[in-house]
Amino acid sequence: MFNEIKTEKDIQDFIDKTNSLHDGYIVGLQYTNDVHTNVDENGYFKNLDATKLILRILVTSIWDTVVEIEFESLWKWQVLNDTYFGVILDTSVSFNDKGYIVWADDVWTDQNDLEGCSFAIAKSMKWRIVE
Repeated sequence: MFNEIKTEKDIQDFIDKTNSLHDGYIVGLQYTNDVHTNVDENGYFKNLDATKLILRILVTSIWDTVVEIEFESLWKWQVLNDTYFGVILDTSVSFNDKGYIVWADDVWTDQNDLEGCSFAIAKSMKWRIVE
């Protein structure tokens, strides 16, 4: 069963129950975009509301638990792949001024800080413990 992030309390529950993803490693990623084809003479239409990103994170600090996070209607996202420094030591989740959910695999204070970490900015976020 997925847990949705809609309030500050939901964010705190996520942080508490996943131990801030401390000592976490991204072990799976799936991105989909249901692009509509054959629209007008342009040939395609990109629908941001039809985008989805699923991350699977192995969290060794809570007995090798896998946490699955699903983002929908993505505005922007980035996953860094660094085999040595790829460990997540902390995570942050907040709402931006446009009402989007911002998740990052590090603590950030300014939007420019996001470029140095993995992040997702989306209309919705939900999560669950898989293993």
